[in-house]
Amino acid sequence: MKGNLHLFSMLALICALFSNVSEAEAQDPKYSRMLEDLVDEKYERVLFRAIGFTEKEKTKKHPEPYSYMARAYLKIHQSDDPELKENYPKALKESLKYCTKFIKKDKEMEYVPDQLDFVEELRAEAIAQADTEMDAEKYTRAKSLYNYLKKLDKSDPAAYLMLGLANYYGRATRDASANWEAAIQIMGSMTGRIPASEEIEYYRDEPLTESMTNLLKTGIIQASEQLDADGQRTQAIELLESGLPLFEGDRSYMVTYGSIVG
Repeated sequence: MKGNLHLFSMLALICALFSNVSEAEAQDPKYSRMLEDLVDEKYERVLFRAIGFTEKEKTKKHPEPYSYMARAYLKIHQSDDPELKENYPKALKESLKYCTKFIKKDKEMEYVPDQLDFVEELRAEAIAQADTEMDAEKYTRAKSLYNYLKKLDKSDPAAYLMLGLANYYGRATRDASANWEAAIQIMGSMTGRIPASEEIEYYRDEPLTESMTNLLKTGIIQASEQLDADGQRTQAIELLESGLPLFEGDRSYMVTYGSIVG
């Protein structure tokens, strides 16, 4: 009996060892040093290593180096280190650029699902920066950031909504209307206002993230109030009606809805 137990223990140990090896191989060990550097806050070293992988023929199509580039740049953007800030003044946009490349190169969606928390964190940072640009009336810069949000998720109605508002403030009213129509289609596909059988260019079949939800709500309120003030109540009502199934229980939304729609 003791012999059998000993044999069983040895077999279990061997299986565990093989399991660990398989898991390590699945995580691609050649990228492990970048993970260590990221944890150790050696962000410039991460960038140096990752750039090397993006330039090599064997690894330049692999998604992971681009993910590390994006994460390192975001950490630099969030850093309190003045030297890093000075050396990488466009760290947020670089993070967005490499994150969109990461998503694009992950054609089989093997790696993106594990980085959704990072993508949401990056999205929130981009939204905050775009809000600053909008307040400063720097609409071209804001549009650039909202365009990146579209690339992070092509079915994000908030990205189209806010891109429309930036275009509207920048007097590109035709582009604004096209952006808002895309947002309306996506919201309609989510809420059933547009039947599933109807062919539409823009649609979404999954829930919004927290940052998307918050941006969409404030965006519809701001856009509809501006349109109403400019005498374009019909377009304002269309936006509010499209968002109503998503925000019917929200007090601030319903205040604006009541004042414009009645």
